[in-house]
Amino acid sequence: MARDNRPTLQSRPAPLRVPAAYWTLVAGFTICRSGCVVVPFLSLYLVRQQHFSAADAAQVSAAFGAGWAIGPGIAGWLADRIGRRPTLLVTLSAVTTAYLLFPALHTLPALTAAAFAVGLLFDAPRPAVLALVADLVPEEARGRAYARLYWASNIGAGVAGAVGTAISDRHMTALFYIAAASNLAFAVTVLIRRIGTAPRPATPRKRPDSPATGYQALLRDGRFLALTGLTLLYLCSYQQVLFGLPVAMDQAGLKPSAYGIISLINAIGVVAFQPLLQPWIDRRAPLVVCATGAITLGLGMGANLGARQSLIGYGLAAAVWTLGEVLFFSSVMTVVERLAPADARGRYTGIWASTMGISALIAPLISSAALDSGGPELMWTTSLALGALAAGGLLALKRRIDTTPTAPEPEAVDLDLAPSRT
Repeated sequence: MARDNRPTLQSRPAPLRVPAAYWTLVAGFTICRSGCVVVPFLSLYLVRQQHFSAADAAQVSAAFGAGWAIGPGIAGWLADRIGRRPTLLVTLSAVTTAYLLFPALHTLPALTAAAFAVGLLFDAPRPAVLALVADLVPEEARGRAYARLYWASNIGAGVAGAVGTAISDRHMTALFYIAAASNLAFAVTVLIRRIGTAPRPATPRKRPDSPATGYQALLRDGRFLALTGLTLLYLCSYQQVLFGLPVAMDQAGLKPSAYGIISLINAIGVVAFQPLLQPWIDRRAPLVVCATGAITLGLGMGANLGARQSLIGYGLAAAVWTLGEVLFFSSVMTVVERLAPADARGRYTGIWASTMGISALIAPLISSAALDSGGPELMWTTSLALGALAAGGLLALKRRIDTTPTAPEPEAVDLDLAPSRT
């Protein structure tokens, strides 16, 4: 009996190649994120090292959040206007300088201004990096490429947390020098490896229903604005991990180290879940994955209601909301990229990324109001509702956005992004 040699869904054709510059970009951005050791310890530095009051520290932190809210949007405009590489070099050099100057400042106005500058700059490389992924990687592989970047950057963030925890008690000032060194290392990598020097597409891709370009296209793009608003809704729930969870655990009588364990569970979960979930993600529409992530995040936040005073309970809840985090962030940039005209990728990714800073301003207000009015129960119920609302909105938005992959069926394509040797 003759063997049927026709290809099947289990066939593994030649791996889809991407330029080696993509992997250099991933490595550099991971190093950059590993230097974000200052952000979680900024308030602690002001109170313990500089001996300011909690109210003063809150003022400085608010300035940081305000800078973060507008920094990515400006950086995205620069990425389109002057290019990805110059934007990376300018922002990385500037934030390196800001980190180095910060420990030398001792007055509240100076520290407030410096915190605003750090907030403005520390996440500014992100729009150029995300736009570069779209410039470098074939369209059918960009979803996997963004997921790999997210996964690697979380390893960097995990390293930052470990380093910060290890040295913050005795050498808190050193955190600023570590942050400066990591950003400088990425800048040197961009400079030496000439990342971002390849020309962008000569003919920008424009959608028939969006003839305008740049911010004109962005402000008229109702689908993108809806996605950005729903991302903000999602992040207002997600940011309770930073602002609401530590307070709730403290009120439950748990030690500060317990929150460190939850952070570790989150970091390990991201690194473990993302590769395991990627085959499932590849077979689904990105907005469906995002919606699944939003409702899973909400359920994880709601699971904190049953944690009571148990670290095990909070740990189990953390595993659930970490799953929601991985699903959402592994897919949302695919939607942003498909909505963005080729000549406005920096601006689209910059405005989308600014939601992280905006949510950092809004989320503490939500947690504070909920804790004052109804305690942790109201805060977690509100977080659950925000996740559910975001999920419903994302599913409704799917009807207006075509995110059908242009590649062959995912099962028949090996999307292992091995660097090209040509």
